[in-house]
Amino acid sequence: MANVHFWIGFLGIVFYALSMWFSGITQSLMWKQFNDLGTLQYPNFLETVLQIVPMYIIRATGGTLYLTGVVLMIYNLIKTIKQGSFLAEETAEAPALHPFKDPFKKGMRHRWLEGKPVYFTVAALVVILIGGIVEFVPTFLVKSNIPTIASVKPYTPLELQGRDIYIREACNSCHSQLVRPFRSETERYGEYSKAGEYVYDHPFLWGSKRTGPDLHRVGGKYPNSWHYLHMENPRSMSPGSLMPPYPWLLENDLNTSTTAAKIKALRKIGVPYPEGYENIANDELVKQADAIALDLQKNGIPAEPQKEIIALIAYLQRLGTDIKVNKQTAQK
Repeated sequence: MANVHFWIGFLGIVFYALSMWFSGITQSLMWKQFNDLGTLQYPNFLETVLQIVPMYIIRATGGTLYLTGVVLMIYNLIKTIKQGSFLAEETAEAPALHPFKDPFKKGMRHRWLEGKPVYFTVAALVVILIGGIVEFVPTFLVKSNIPTIASVKPYTPLELQGRDIYIREACNSCHSQLVRPFRSETERYGEYSKAGEYVYDHPFLWGSKRTGPDLHRVGGKYPNSWHYLHMENPRSMSPGSLMPPYPWLLENDLNTSTTAAKIKALRKIGVPYPEGYENIANDELVKQADAIALDLQKNGIPAEPQKEIIALIAYLQRLGTDIKVNKQTAQK
């Protein structure tokens, strides 16, 4: 049974790892492929996803094999334990420990410290703290180390609530928010991301995994109705999409009782919300929510302003819009 578990686990890892490797190489090559006219061969991100669907299936198969091996291992361990018997007074011996007469002898100079785990732990902690202080203190003391862009403003209360919903639903697990400074990236998504655009993001949502396209420049790319329908049924807007639907966002009311506390907390860590802003934050939230809901209603969508989907749309429409770049200037 142990041999069977080994081979099942081994094959599971092989299938899982190889499928990820092949899908990663395939998708990265497709991302960067240009045609003879100098434009992207696959401008639609979804084209690259559909190409590696077979690798997803192989990966799922590998994971299933591995988990099957884990279950088999647990069963084997239980059966093995049951066949044994407990010895309360089992004799145990260990070889004698030879003392080191000279702890500073060549090749053994650190043995005295290894033999004192508490001292060793304290010494290691001190060294780590010194290294951390050396790295962090200059960053906090020198203001120029924190780049700012004049046009970048803090999130509105509704956008702030929408961002928390975005995090809650783990959207950043599949969508990165960082356009890299490569030609293939800027052609597909737009102007590359600047450090100063994230100065009020706590925490950062840069991300590295792209099961879906990067979203840092998604603001204003689609109308509000597109986002609403996309969250209701992703395949209605992006045929073949692997993204799951989020119907509860259309049904759940937004909890606005936390808005004031969030504003206060962010102000304490440097976000420049004015004093007392938390007292009127929900009033501004309602105004922005009403405007988005009215726009959706004009497009035939019976949206209600108090729903969570409205806050999420507000956040998505804000992404990447703080800086405006003239395309001709960027090309020069």
